[in-house]
Amino acid sequence: MKILSRAQIRTAEEGAVKSGIFSLSDLMYNAGTGAAKLISEKYNIFCKKVVIVCGNGNNGGDGLVIANSLSNMGADVSLLFPYGIPQTETVKPFLKHIEELNVLDKMPSECDFLIDAVFGIGLNRQLSGTGVSIIESMNFCAGVKIAIDVPSGIDCEGSAPSKAFHADWTITFIALKPCFVLPQTCDYCGEVSVVDIGAKVEEYSYLTVSEPPKRKRPKNTHKGNYGSALILAGSYGMCGAQILASKAALVCGVGLVKAFVCDKNYSAFCASVPEAVTVPVSTSLSGAPDIYDKQIHSALTGTTALLVGPGLGRTDEVASLIKKILEVAQVPVVIDADGINCISGDINILRKIKAPVIITPHPAEMARLFRTTISDIESNRADYAKHIASKYSCVVVLKGANTVIASPDGRVFFNTTGNPGLATGGSGDVLAGMTVSYLAQGESALNAALMSVWLHGKAADNAVKKISVSALSPQDVITELKFIAV
Repeated sequence: MKILSRAQIRTAEEGAVKSGIFSLSDLMYNAGTGAAKLISEKYNIFCKKVVIVCGNGNNGGDGLVIANSLSNMGADVSLLFPYGIPQTETVKPFLKHIEELNVLDKMPSECDFLIDAVFGIGLNRQLSGTGVSIIESMNFCAGVKIAIDVPSGIDCEGSAPSKAFHADWTITFIALKPCFVLPQTCDYCGEVSVVDIGAKVEEYSYLTVSEPPKRKRPKNTHKGNYGSALILAGSYGMCGAQILASKAALVCGVGLVKAFVCDKNYSAFCASVPEAVTVPVSTSLSGAPDIYDKQIHSALTGTTALLVGPGLGRTDEVASLIKKILEVAQVPVVIDADGINCISGDINILRKIKAPVIITPHPAEMARLFRTTISDIESNRADYAKHIASKYSCVVVLKGANTVIASPDGRVFFNTTGNPGLATGGSGDVLAGMTVSYLAQGESALNAALMSVWLHGKAADNAVKKISVSALSPQDVITELKFIAV
């Protein structure tokens, strides 16, 4: 699905009008009736008390159309105009609806449904004074809260608001906007639905990640057809990272998993992942795996993708080991966790890798790469991911709510699966294992990243239908992957 900026939405609307098929009032009618239809399909609104708060611009006009449509469906609709009745040319055909409906002079303390049609995508400033008071009274009102186009108080481009409407559900028009996927604003939006009002989209800023297609395996097949993933992970005391990554890689269908395993982790690893082929290595004094050059070259033979980083630690020994294996590897590489931490001192090593690269930082690791703050990264997620992807010709998976995937060709994707249950240790190890699995099976770096991120989030979403969000563990995600991995 496409994600459009404010300017791109305006261009789509103008294009629809210039085509001669629609007027702006037609588009408003399509928006309002489309939103009302969605509401009536989702909820029983007959005789229910619906309060619609309308601004004095075109978003208020959308509210008037919704009010008339819901009233005709049997809802008990009231209107509130905190800024006065809308007077734009686009709204004028719908002003007659006001005469047929109850108009309130203040916000009620409760209703069945409260619909926010105060500010639309045109708002590009922080609210103050009257605006703040209106939003506070709306948030205080008890009832199901529905925002029209974007929750009032939010800049559709996604900058952090001073005060905004907390919607349970946002019904938007034409396409998604950045505010629905960026961390500063997405929590205000609740569930998001898009209504097609007839405007065609030509230009867009970002894309959402799509569900990966099912892949059918031929009957005449063997493990050699599905690649071999080599995993360098898990220092002493961090064996779990290696176990989770290996399990996830196997569940996602790779033909063979090979893992360098410290002697102090050997029993635990083999008991947990008996399917994996192990390369036993010594444990250094720092707890990191102590691997000889010959072992590296031998393990890379026959390998089709490499994962480096989870649970390795951040010692000089580890940094030297990672640099050594990245310089000789000629297969696609996933660099995660401590792998990213270790290259942050010399990110130019990415240019020396002789194969496609995927890096999977969380915001703190991304901040180390740029020598900036986590808040700065979170405020500019798409820009930072796009910059590294372009400059170093790699695929970037910037983890977090609505994970960002950036491609070297400039495309940026936002993932819409997943939930807060993934905010726990080990989730990233599972994702890294999934990614190297699909990479080893021959998927391009971009496809491997997109597939893994979507399925990782979807598995978590399926899991929380059975257990609570707070109880979700990486093992639960792996269990659910068994039913949906492609």
